[in-house]
Amino acid sequence: MRVRPASLLPLALLAAALSACGGGTTAAPPTTTATATTPPPARLLPAGIDPPRGCYVTVFMVEDATRAQVARMRRRLLASRLVRSVSFVPKALVFRRFAKTDPAAAKLLGFNPFGDRFEVVPRTRDAALALIADLATDPGPIANATPSRGCAPRG
Repeated sequence: MRVRPASLLPLALLAAALSACGGGTTAAPPTTTATATTPPPARLLPAGIDPPRGCYVTVFMVEDATRAQVARMRRRLLASRLVRSVSFVPKALVFRRFAKTDPAAAKLLGFNPFGDRFEVVPRTRDAALALIADLATDPGPIANATPSRGCAPRG
């Protein structure tokens, strides 16, 4: 098959235009901004005495998780496109929350039976289940991950 010179004309014009513009080699790299296809990065928020409202996933850390493991899990959650925000809830705060809801039972306990956890607000209800499935494939120092009642399908 023989190539006709006229069919190469558009390519030659494009090459000439690019070389006249410097080929783009000196242009600044494109900036990355949140667009319709790229969600904004997840935010790290402080945990409060009350858990998040609506749909969230509680990621229970294993009892003997190290600081390094907790930090890795925080980075992993913050890097997920499924996640809107992440809060680390230390076991002392979990116990304070429990004492707020059931003071009598909290007084009876001679120790704090709770562990550290993360409360993760997903971008959507479907993202909550996808996040749990993702965590199940490589759980690391996670004992469990459960959705809140707010993640239940509306119906």
